[in-house]
Amino acid sequence: MERSSVWDLLRDGKTVGRDTPDHDVYDKALTECINKRLVYNALPLTPEERTAVLSDLLGYQVDKNTKVVPPFHCDLGLNIKLGKNVLINYDCILLDTGEIFIGDNTLIGPGVKIVTAKHSLEAEKRKDWSVSCSPVKIEEDVWIGAGAIVLPGVTIGARSVIGAGSVVTKDVPADVVAVGNPAKVVRSL
Repeated sequence: MERSSVWDLLRDGKTVGRDTPDHDVYDKALTECINKRLVYNALPLTPEERTAVLSDLLGYQVDKNTKVVPPFHCDLGLNIKLGKNVLINYDCILLDTGEIFIGDNTLIGPGVKIVTAKHSLEAEKRKDWSVSCSPVKIEEDVWIGAGAIVLPGVTIGARSVIGAGSVVTKDVPADVVAVGNPAKVVRSL
């Protein structure tokens, strides 16, 4: 995928709108991702074929023991970094305008949403669909329960568990269980 100033702006946490130079590159990447996702989600594929299509979608060779169960949805694909032996279950959405890093041996339950994109609170600034982003980092051996939502800029520490249906708005330290909306630490592991 062609890289341009629009990617630099997003990486640096700046806002990008329809009138940003090179915005057409961003739109083209969104369209390419939709087409690759359609292949991944709609065709009957062997496990090896599915890994190959996922690798093409993400832009690198995905570990053979990593499994992403369709349907799977993402914005771009190229900002998702999956470790080894990761399981992403049915119907997950990873909005990867910014980088999403998922560490080794992490389990992501069905219906989980991981979001890096942010829009302005000011209505006038939203009229051109302006977006900025903050990366999400999920360290190794994490378990995120079904239907949880992880918001922009969050880091979830190693070996932690996020309860089903939780909304993670702030960083979660390593070796804890966090639940609720907003998610709060309820015990150490």
